[in-house]
Amino acid sequence: MHTRRLTLANGLRCELIHQPQAGSASALLRVAAGSLDEPDRWPGLAHLLEHLLFCGGQRFSDDQRLMPWVQQQGGQINATTQLNRSAFFFQLPPASLPDGLARLADMLAAPRLTLPAIGQEIAVIDAEYQLLRNHADTLSEAALLDGLAGDFRRFRVGNRSAFGDNVTEVRSVLRDFHQRYYVAANMQLWLSGPQSLDQLEALAQEYTAAMPDGKGSATSLLMHPDTARDAVIGLAGEERFWLTLIVPGEEVSLRDNVTLLRAFWLDEAPGGLMAQLRTETGCSALDVQWLYQDAHQAVLALRFSAPAIDAERAWQIEQRVWQHLHATGHTTAAQQRHYLQLAQQDFAALSPLEQLRGRALQFAPPEAVPAGFAAFVTALPHAAISRLLSRQQAAGDVWQTQGFTLQRGPWPRVRPAEVMPVSWRFYPRPASHELALCTVQRASLPLITPVAPQETLLLRPACYHTLDDDRAQARHEALRPLLAQLRHDGGNGSWQQQHGIWQLVLTLPGAAPQAVQRLPDIISALHAPCAVAPATAPHTIAIRQLLAALPRQLIAPPAQIEWLAAWCGVDRSLSQLVARGLPADCLSVPAWAAAPRLQQGITAVACPGSDQALLLFIPLPQQDDTGLAALRALALMFEPRFFQRLRVEQQVGYVVSARYQRMADVDGLLLALQSPSVPWRTLLTHCKRFLRDMQAVLAGLSDETLRGWQATLRAQCPATDNATAASEALRQQQGLPCLTPAAVEGLTLAHLQDLHLRLLRERRRWRVLVSRPA
Repeated sequence: MHTRRLTLANGLRCELIHQPQAGSASALLRVAAGSLDEPDRWPGLAHLLEHLLFCGGQRFSDDQRLMPWVQQQGGQINATTQLNRSAFFFQLPPASLPDGLARLADMLAAPRLTLPAIGQEIAVIDAEYQLLRNHADTLSEAALLDGLAGDFRRFRVGNRSAFGDNVTEVRSVLRDFHQRYYVAANMQLWLSGPQSLDQLEALAQEYTAAMPDGKGSATSLLMHPDTARDAVIGLAGEERFWLTLIVPGEEVSLRDNVTLLRAFWLDEAPGGLMAQLRTETGCSALDVQWLYQDAHQAVLALRFSAPAIDAERAWQIEQRVWQHLHATGHTTAAQQRHYLQLAQQDFAALSPLEQLRGRALQFAPPEAVPAGFAAFVTALPHAAISRLLSRQQAAGDVWQTQGFTLQRGPWPRVRPAEVMPVSWRFYPRPASHELALCTVQRASLPLITPVAPQETLLLRPACYHTLDDDRAQARHEALRPLLAQLRHDGGNGSWQQQHGIWQLVLTLPGAAPQAVQRLPDIISALHAPCAVAPATAPHTIAIRQLLAALPRQLIAPPAQIEWLAAWCGVDRSLSQLVARGLPADCLSVPAWAAAPRLQQGITAVACPGSDQALLLFIPLPQQDDTGLAALRALALMFEPRFFQRLRVEQQVGYVVSARYQRMADVDGLLLALQSPSVPWRTLLTHCKRFLRDMQAVLAGLSDETLRGWQATLRAQCPATDNATAASEALRQQQGLPCLTPAAVEGLTLAHLQDLHLRLLRERRRWRVLVSRPA
């Protein structure tokens, strides 16, 4: 990877990233203006402008504007409005980057801002506001920002009441805001792709030349946290302790130091902060995030989660953080380089788009340990600090802030027990013992040609075997410290859900024998019986809860899980060594997978709030490669049209999505809707009507349109990582459909029309999940 930074003649700052092996290209444009820059009279104006920019510019409108165009390319697109920043970003095939950049520049430089679009998006933002009033993460953030006082306490989301009925006046204010802040000198562009740095620079020069000139106007606020605002609030879901610090410093320096420190904090290995907190307090997770950043200071928030956290446990957590910080400040240069390398490995594993988001908005590791890292760590406990505890039950008064209502009580007066020091452990460390691998000769692992220069082991349940959330979480708890130790030994590992199937992915370098020696313990933790506690249901928006429930609502978990294993790499001797450490049943040649018994019909799932949400999953009826290619082409056709009809034209809801989805090894179409007012039966009617109406669209499709979809699908055929390559190989081995160049090349309009007709006729196979109040 090579990078280049430059400033164009119009003042636009650019950061270019050349990634020779990347299979996609990405762009992110950040504007130094957000909700704190709005006029006091117009709360939510920056948020409204973000929505309206996607309605298109002077050159590209309707289905040629950025959002539907990227969707038809099979890409990803999104935006965010923060306190003093807004960002717009997309990822798509490398050849499409110039056209995507042209559309991005057009909508940002010359937005249309039509009166009908303004009225439509005001309605959408009002619906979003109603949703956020019961959203735990939003309410927590509001409580944290309230402690910063001043402008941080004012309403920012926006709603119908704030914008009023005079849409013409709103348009005038939007234009003034856009003309003031959306100028080249107030923006920064990141471009990433396999193109050379010279090519990326030429793209930036060509497609952003029309960005208007102007003077940058970055926000910078003085913050004085109110320590009396340390509080307890009542929220459903997991209980959390927030520790917030105001940290002075230049933006890049703060990012580099905190990113490295974050690698120390998040280490799950024995002797680290997380291992100590899990043992003492039951803390299950630590999340590190920026609440606010400007050129001179930042607000850093640490969120500790557990099934239960009271004030005494919060005190214990905080003291352990300070003790761990003190020890981190005395780590050796070799240890600091080691943790930086771990952060760099994690960053390199992200998608190109997520890497750009890390560079622009979150955490991107530096190339070397920051020169003042020890001094930064030593000074951090002296930063201005505030605390927030969210509990399922919290007595207190009704509290209004930023347009939200919470139940807030004072920070409890407790007499904390003394927290005795512990001995922290940092890595790398010399191997303390050798673990013996099984010497019994096993069958060989299936060998798959790698797409990345790594030796990768994939362990996953047999096809169509879903896993209960509580059992998956129990395995996660057992694996966490072992996978963390594996990272310190030169390997890597993850236990995560992929398309509704839990899988273990291990990278085992032959040059690090200690990493291979970890394998027996990891396999034992994966297969050993473990104590199962009920998994805490996530308190999130309804449509996400329906999506989380879909795998087990589609295929019931079996009583006995069978496992599959595959090796993606070139080191045959290492694969044979690893095979000796695996149970024999993982190495048996899997039989041709029998068609699963899919659960059908309509099921209500308890969700928080009063919103109506619906998830419609339509399984692929013909289990072959051609059928899958046709299904994915249909999804490219449906996605922008579904959004245009139900989100833009009919304003049915603020969650509107139609896409291809693989769920629990079953390929299908997924239609998702969420609305504050439309009943789920009506939402289902909208889906049925849309699917019927697509028959006429299919009948009028041209061969040229099909060729465009084929080009998009061909670019999606190659696996992008070893785990995906191994998974696809196992699917092929068991007769499950895969997206192949041959199937894409042979696709015809008749295939699409026939498949669509079958999807409509076989409604008994549809799986529908709907929300009901919890």
